[in-house]
Amino acid sequence: MKNVVTLEDALIAHYELARFTIETPHGYLGSDGRMIARIPPANIEWSVEWGKLILTWWDEEQSQNLRISGYLIEENRVVLRGLRGLATEPLVVVIGREVEGEGPALESGPEGLPARRIWYSERLAGILRRDLPAVRIQSRSVAPAHRHHVPGRYTRMKLSRRGETILAIGVSEAEDQSTIDGIVAAGLVWLQSFNDTRDRAARARQLWFFVPRTRARTVTERLALLRIGQGEAEASCFEVDEARGEMAMVRPVSQLELLTSYPHELLWPDLAGLVGGLDEIGGEWHRRILEIAPEVIEPRYRPGRQVIAYSVHGLEFARLPINDWRSAEFGVNGDPEQSRRRGQALTERSLPALHQLVRRLIAIRSAESADHRHPFYRLRSEGWLESLLRRDIQALDPRLDPQYVYSQVPSWHADERSVIDLLAIKDDRIDDPDRGRLVVIEIKAAEDPQLPLQGLDYWLRVEQARVRGEFGRRGLFAGARIADRPPLLYLVAPRLRFHRSFTAISRSLHPQVEAWRVGLNSNWRESVRVRSFELLPDL
Repeated sequence: MKNVVTLEDALIAHYELARFTIETPHGYLGSDGRMIARIPPANIEWSVEWGKLILTWWDEEQSQNLRISGYLIEENRVVLRGLRGLATEPLVVVIGREVEGEGPALESGPEGLPARRIWYSERLAGILRRDLPAVRIQSRSVAPAHRHHVPGRYTRMKLSRRGETILAIGVSEAEDQSTIDGIVAAGLVWLQSFNDTRDRAARARQLWFFVPRTRARTVTERLALLRIGQGEAEASCFEVDEARGEMAMVRPVSQLELLTSYPHELLWPDLAGLVGGLDEIGGEWHRRILEIAPEVIEPRYRPGRQVIAYSVHGLEFARLPINDWRSAEFGVNGDPEQSRRRGQALTERSLPALHQLVRRLIAIRSAESADHRHPFYRLRSEGWLESLLRRDIQALDPRLDPQYVYSQVPSWHADERSVIDLLAIKDDRIDDPDRGRLVVIEIKAAEDPQLPLQGLDYWLRVEQARVRGEFGRRGLFAGARIADRPPLLYLVAPRLRFHRSFTAISRSLHPQVEAWRVGLNSNWRESVRVRSFELLPDL
């Protein structure tokens, strides 16, 4: 391991380590044999400050700094020794490329996740050979397909049956739910890249998805609202019981069934219980929190958690349970000045500390901030963008009615779903062919291949609720006339931050889903401006 002691050492290490991360399209950060996070290179930064080499990494929820004192570069990873904060004991971390069978993994059984993926690939191949003897496996891989932009979390197999080419993609039950749901985007991108390099006769016309038993609902719902290969291919979904070594085809869901079946696990704001508004249910502490900076602090009632959450530009800093104000707490996960992992209890004695936290948030979480590397500036960028749009929805589309802007309404429980979405309506008082139509707005501040499909998930929930008249019964859009037409879908991101797979995935949306790509200015923190507004089939 090379030591980083002098300024010259730090500069040499900066060059070598930055080059490694730039050449790492799919990376992870690990420690003690376990994965801490999956981090793209755009979320890793090396710098030399005061003669020291500093590693900074961040995601949507946290940000960390490490002072590097030594490093070792290997083929697919670098091992780092360093100090975090005021610690005196060195911490050893690893930044590596996601290569199957190597590197630390999230806890997922005795063998770890990379080994589990290899085992699953062999297991799935054995099930196919036994249950579908007419199908031949021509190739099989668990490695990332960088050329096709498919991560190494899925088993990919090229199959043949009586001269027909079939692409199959599977995911182990050891993966988290967001990875399982992500198999649809991975399959669509793989199918297009595969077919684009072949003449018409050699193209795949079947795309098979293999997902864990009882965890396929999101996948099957998405498939019902997609045209696979822009209508030139068909999709099938199979549930796999890894322990029993069994698989079964999942009956396709029709669009009619999707819209008439009861929306599962939906959460609605209890407007009837909020007659007096948040001032009444929040009481004295609610008033005292808001008066710190009433023009900046945004209170949000979260029915699932039964709390009022307070944020500055989308970064939550305090939580007030509506039934037990004594459990109120404040603090930001990732705050370098916060010693506790969880929040600090909100009391008369700690109130000055809350005032100080809010002042720091306002100063740093601002377009005029001089410290763009601070966690307060980096964290929850999508929440920041959402807060700007909620305050001025007409910056996105002047035809939207500013009286009606709802965030994640209706919302629903979904494993590890962490998205930002808004629901608005076209102003029914203006002369517009779409007046009165609901508008689902899905927001991303950085590249994310799941943007079109996560928007599709929310579009489905809203359309289910609209067809059944839920919004009127729940007291939402009171006074507005909701058009008897499916919602529009706005997929919003900075214009240069749409993922490279966006077009391939969005073109697969069913024509019933009228979707628009809305590209914003890159400096949206200063002022939101729309740079492009395109109907997806026209892309």
